[in-house]
Amino acid sequence: MKSKQDFNMHTHTKRCGHAYGDDEQYVLAAIDAGFKQLGFSEHIGYTWFDIPTDRMLYRDTNDYLTSIYHLKEKYRDKIDIKVGFEIEYYDSEVDFLKDMRERCDYMIVGQHCKYVDGFGFDYLCRDEDVRDYTDLVCKAMRSGLVSCLAHPDYFMLGRRSFSKACEEAAHQIAQCAVECDVLLEVNLKGRKSGKKPYAQGDAYPYPYRPFWEIIAQYSVQCVYGYDAHVPVDLLDERAIDECNKLIEGLNLTFADEFKIK
Repeated sequence: MKSKQDFNMHTHTKRCGHAYGDDEQYVLAAIDAGFKQLGFSEHIGYTWFDIPTDRMLYRDTNDYLTSIYHLKEKYRDKIDIKVGFEIEYYDSEVDFLKDMRERCDYMIVGQHCKYVDGFGFDYLCRDEDVRDYTDLVCKAMRSGLVSCLAHPDYFMLGRRSFSKACEEAAHQIAQCAVECDVLLEVNLKGRKSGKKPYAQGDAYPYPYRPFWEIIAQYSVQCVYGYDAHVPVDLLDERAIDECNKLIEGLNLTFADEFKIK
């Protein structure tokens, strides 16, 4: 584990409908925080269905890319800015995602919904839904499109127990990450959701220790992700230390840099 990371590749903008602040404010906060690299990874908008409170509208894509590429050039002497998307993987959208990958520097996958038009894993995630979640994120990793799986234990938001299906999911996700050389993100935002009443005891939904106990059995490369939704999130100097307490003692390996695929 580390007490400091000089990059963050999980950053949102107000275009997703649940983040705040101007694009440039995120850059300024990252510089103040001493980051060498900042990646913007806005929730990608799909062409045929909008969820304005969850994802950027597709029609805002050009504005997003233009703005971040402008900031990349403006601040090139102070910080390395990467332009990316946080995608959700669906078989029906593969061609679209491949086209969008050509327009950005990198992609991460953060699977929030089972379908393009809904079924959030955070509202209810039964064992069969956990299996569907695992199938989707593993397909994303095998697609070659993504460099990192964000909050891989996200499904715990929609659960109240860590079942055999959850254990199997953790093993499958770890194996796939190793096979595909994809980073797994220890998400620093999950603790802001507050502790949930799990059968195994009250705990934050992510990072969820029983999940990471399984991940630690594999030679997975991990990174911390601020999952910034306001610029000041990037100035939270205690975030990593507080998160480390939740995974203390686990044999997790953290990458020194964010490897882009």
